[in-house]
Amino acid sequence: MSERRTIHCMSNTITAIATPPGEGGIGIIRISGENTLSIGMQLFHPATGKPIRKPEPQKVIFGEIRDPASGQCVDEVLLTFFKGPRSYTAEDVIEISAHGGTLTTSKILELILAQGARLAEPGEFTRRAFTNGRLDLTQAEAVADVIESASDKALNSALAQLKGGLSQRLNILQENLLSAQAQLEAAIDFSEDGLTFQSRETTQKNIQQVENELRKLVNSFRQGRIFREGMRVTLIGKPNVGKSSLLNTLLQEDRAIVTPIAGTTRDTLEERVRIKDIHIVIIDSAGLRDNPEVIEQKGIERTRLALEKSDLALVIFDTSQPLDDNDKLLMKEVGQKPRLVVLNKSDLPSSWQPEQVKIFLDGDQPLTLSSKTLDGFNSLKDALYQKGIGGERVGESLVITRERHRDQLQLAAQSLQKAGESLQQGLSEELVAIDITLAMEHLGSVLGKTFEEDLLDKIFGKFCIGK
Repeated sequence: MSERRTIHCMSNTITAIATPPGEGGIGIIRISGENTLSIGMQLFHPATGKPIRKPEPQKVIFGEIRDPASGQCVDEVLLTFFKGPRSYTAEDVIEISAHGGTLTTSKILELILAQGARLAEPGEFTRRAFTNGRLDLTQAEAVADVIESASDKALNSALAQLKGGLSQRLNILQENLLSAQAQLEAAIDFSEDGLTFQSRETTQKNIQQVENELRKLVNSFRQGRIFREGMRVTLIGKPNVGKSSLLNTLLQEDRAIVTPIAGTTRDTLEERVRIKDIHIVIIDSAGLRDNPEVIEQKGIERTRLALEKSDLALVIFDTSQPLDDNDKLLMKEVGQKPRLVVLNKSDLPSSWQPEQVKIFLDGDQPLTLSSKTLDGFNSLKDALYQKGIGGERVGESLVITRERHRDQLQLAAQSLQKAGESLQQGLSEELVAIDITLAMEHLGSVLGKTFEEDLLDKIFGKFCIGK
């Protein structure tokens, strides 16, 4: 394990283009590190004609970037200097705002590299912000979440984490554990001095409160993951019930092939649709039926896999056809999976009643709709949205969105559960203290107070270059 302030390649000055490739109104090149100022001032010439050795921090200056070898102007730019530690990386940082365009930004980048900087690795600017203590690890991860946000809820959740919402909550819980730990350590060290310490019952109550808070956060993961990645919904039904038509209607485009021939869909098809402020990943799948063809069987195997990995099964029945063995197979395959039941083709005469699948519905109210007339589609969207936010706690915006956080918090809660049980059973303070220490280590791992370099490589390696 490495201490929080371990330096990772800090002796180097890094640079990168911070805006997406291609043409645009503006292109930003970022420099960070010990030689930032000297490199920037060799290339930048202010419009006033007076050389600047040390620009005023946080002040935008208009001028030109010139090639030192030829003196030729590469572009008119705006330069902003951020003096460390009051910068994104807590180092000296320069941001050069040039005209957008691949050639212009690339030429400026080449000049910076020629002056001794090196090209930044993915996420290295944010990694330096973490290493220098400007951000903790949850906040650094939130930077990527803000960039990748595909819905309002995802963005709000990421911003809450970036502002330190999760960090503050975990630091408070860690302080509470530290207080409980201090009481236990005092009881161990001064047990023979006749002093009075906090009762074991009170310590157990305090530990239980922290454990409950951690389990609330762990339970928020499903909701947080849906906010971040979207709810995965698999359309499932026997062949020709209208799954592909339903997908096309939700997407408002002809994405899936629709024919009257049963078994047209042979593979899963995955698309995203936004409903209000969340994203939903819709997976169209091959129809389930007994004795399929060889190729169709492969598609059905993929349907089962998609169903297993989905958050919700959108189970579709065709009420214009009698209930048959394929419908019974469908209900068996869905099992106890969270589901939303749809009775499709309501524009056609019905051949059966919902009571025929009463046991499968288990008290849920099915939705009736028609992919042809679009009757019922607004109700379907509302129902999907409610399923997506179903676990949202009123007045509680803080949710965890990453498996790493969930796993570490779960381990911390388990350690505290064990500590509480030890107190209840009258075991020694030493054993209780060991489990509390372990819980605090897991919390520290979430915050990045302790970490392994491999973990940082994995986290920041997924960032874009320049961030």
